[in-house]
Amino acid sequence: MFALISDPERASDFFVGLTRWEPRSRRRRGLGARFKVLMRVGSIEAGGLVRVTGWRPDEVIEWESEAGITQRGRWSIRPATGGTELHLEIEFELEGPGSRVVEAIAGRVVGRNMTATMLAVRRLLEFEGRPARPRARAKSKAKAKAPR
Repeated sequence: MFALISDPERASDFFVGLTRWEPRSRRRRGLGARFKVLMRVGSIEAGGLVRVTGWRPDEVIEWESEAGITQRGRWSIRPATGGTELHLEIEFELEGPGSRVVEAIAGRVVGRNMTATMLAVRRLLEFEGRPARPRARAKSKAKAKAPR
């Protein structure tokens, strides 16, 4: 399971709405790896440069933005009765005038993408003979700043 979610070349196989997950450093996996990540949200592509900030093989992958939209994400794998649970959390923050309205709309789209992503991961794992119970949770925060 960890091999699937940690492979940047396979991200587009299951991450719904993802338009780019391109390596931007020599390190392609593990702590410190950097990626250009873009997701289609409605008619736009949003995202930026992220860096892997947490890496525990077979347990956790965490990332945070370095440029672009402020975002954080986390894949976690946990033992569960009868198998394994896979969790995905994504948090993003928008700034500027109208950010609360845009954030509300984008949050729904991202939430749907995450649910579809977890179903796609489940199908791939079942196809490869590894059952899992995926769960997704989207969080968002809008930071509105007054125009200058």
